[in-house]
Amino acid sequence: MGSSKRWINNTITEANKCETKMPWERGLRRQAMIARRLEQTEKATTVSLPPMPAFMTMAVAS
Repeated sequence: MGSSKRWINNTITEANKCETKMPWERGLRRQAMIARRLEQTEKATTVSLPPMPAFMTMAVAS
């Protein structure tokens, strides 16, 4: 069991040395980016459809 404890201690030590920012640590900069993305998607959600072809209409010519 000695090597297992040594392994976990080495893993914890190396994890503490890590300087990479994780997504949940980015704070205000990430929140601003998400807000901009949401703003853009709200503007881009307009849907325009072409007119329905005559043969697909429900009106029956008499």
